[in-house]
Amino acid sequence: MIITHLELRDFRGYEKLSLDLGDGLSTIAGPNASGKSNLVEAIHYLSLARSWRTNDDKDLIRDGCESATIKATVKEGSLIRKIEIEISKGKKKVLLNGKPVRRLSELSKLVNVIVFAPSDVALFTSSPGERRNFLDISLGKKSSDYFSLISKYGKLLKERNALLKRENPDLRLIEVLTEQMVEVSLPLVRYRRLYVDEINRVLPNIIENVRGEPCKAKIYYRPFIKDGDGFVEAAKKAYQDSLQSDLIHKSTSVGPHREDFSFKLNGKDISTHGSQGENRMAVFALKMCPYFLIDDLDRKPICVLDDVASELDEKRVENTLRFAKGLGQTFVTSTKLEIDGVTHIDVSANNAVIRRN
Repeated sequence: MIITHLELRDFRGYEKLSLDLGDGLSTIAGPNASGKSNLVEAIHYLSLARSWRTNDDKDLIRDGCESATIKATVKEGSLIRKIEIEISKGKKKVLLNGKPVRRLSELSKLVNVIVFAPSDVALFTSSPGERRNFLDISLGKKSSDYFSLISKYGKLLKERNALLKRENPDLRLIEVLTEQMVEVSLPLVRYRRLYVDEINRVLPNIIENVRGEPCKAKIYYRPFIKDGDGFVEAAKKAYQDSLQSDLIHKSTSVGPHREDFSFKLNGKDISTHGSQGENRMAVFALKMCPYFLIDDLDRKPICVLDDVASELDEKRVENTLRFAKGLGQTFVTSTKLEIDGVTHIDVSANNAVIRRN
């Protein structure tokens, strides 16, 4: 999967941009605050119709403008798709070959983009919600069934929490919702466990390539109830045991929405024993795993590596860039990065963009 052409109008600092893109590794270089991250942000936005840098789409619209537009031509094998996203204040419109895309969840099937950004470095030291978000997005792209399940669970959780917040909660209705949540939870936990197993199959090789030396790397999934025989009964008991506390705190305290996973490097938890550089490598390796879990070359994700070389020593930068050259269409941003045999895109301080080869 590659983006062959990208157009921006009034997106971030770009008034107008039209750019043909290469199908391998491309460096995007320029001074700080020149618009490098804005450019790859637009590429990533094509996948989820949301930014990893802001939760407010208004931030994406150039100052003084009413809307922003991203247009892209996407090639997947012999298939050519024209994607257009118009972002206006309070709403967005997505078109595929001129026809509306009704469900934004369909976008990741049309344009699959994975991103590593500086903010990701804190993944293992931040809240469990950030790690669950990684699992949910990655699994949602891989399986429409999982996306439906996590959406259904989210709705049930919202209803249960709303009941808990009432002055006199309907305990019978809470019980009904809880039973429905247990029913959805079993396949959710199974999907997550199997996906973690898949990640652990490819993770050690990725981090070994970046480190340049053998190591043991593994993530450990911590489900609220282990899937298998007796899951339903154990899950019901967990919800029942927490009910009084939930009524007091007016929130559901157990379930898939409270799960977590950890990363161990050479047997040590990266969150407590890893340096900043080791955390950066661990997150980078984890973020790249979905690329290697897709066998069809035409469906391999597009990779965005934003400022990937910062805070790494020269040897690991060299290893990371060598690794990136072995991927499909990949965009690497940097203030100054020269790599032989790849496409170079220069971004000047005034958002002028020039492709040099």
